[in-house]
Amino acid sequence: MLADFVEKVVRDRRPYHIYELTAQLREYWKNHPGEVTTLELGAPSKVSSANRRKISELVKHSAISPDCGRILFRLALWSEAETIVELGTNAGISTLYLHYADRRAQLHTIEGNPEVAGLARKTFEIARCRASLHQYVGTFEELLQPVLDELDRVDLLFVDGDHRYPQAVEYVKNALPKLHAGSVVVVADIHWSEGMERAWAELIGLPEVTASLDLYHFGILFFKPGMTPDQHLTLVNTRWKPWRVGFFS
Repeated sequence: MLADFVEKVVRDRRPYHIYELTAQLREYWKNHPGEVTTLELGAPSKVSSANRRKISELVKHSAISPDCGRILFRLALWSEAETIVELGTNAGISTLYLHYADRRAQLHTIEGNPEVAGLARKTFEIARCRASLHQYVGTFEELLQPVLDELDRVDLLFVDGDHRYPQAVEYVKNALPKLHAGSVVVVADIHWSEGMERAWAELIGLPEVTASLDLYHFGILFFKPGMTPDQHLTLVNTRWKPWRVGFFS
């Protein structure tokens, strides 16, 4: 299973329409003159502590990168997810990668900042997203459980937008009753801080988790029975090695 994942998700270099579409959306927001109010709902930003931020800067620094977005898209394709939950809509770029893997899939995305959620609505309008994309505005603590209560199962959970311990762990734990053998959980920025390092270590130790992959920017959790406990692997691109970017300095 992990070998298939690496081949089809990590190493796939085929072009897809969504790559061009997201590039166009990034360019659209790059040239937007407006600003939004920032809300400190999770861990403080490492880029800016200002109360107001240019929309262009927000999207540049906070939206998912093209490389990570493409992995997220291919992961959604590979998992054949029919029900997806995303924590952290931001301007909607990451949501597009998930949505365009299969626009029939029911995608539920939550954003805590109302003004940023408004940017996402514009992104979805431009991208002509389908009614299968459901957007919610509110904190993860307020909305995650009500959303989960309405779902029979969750095939793919993407946890982003709150890089704190123990919150990151709790979001995954809250979703466990809805996860199944074929589910995949993606946790963003697992090396973002000591707290996120601790969260990742705790998550891969959950008894329900049968395997994991550390892709540096993403941590991937699997739940398929029969996997051996030693299937916790690290695949880190050379340019992302922590000692190359000063992570341990």
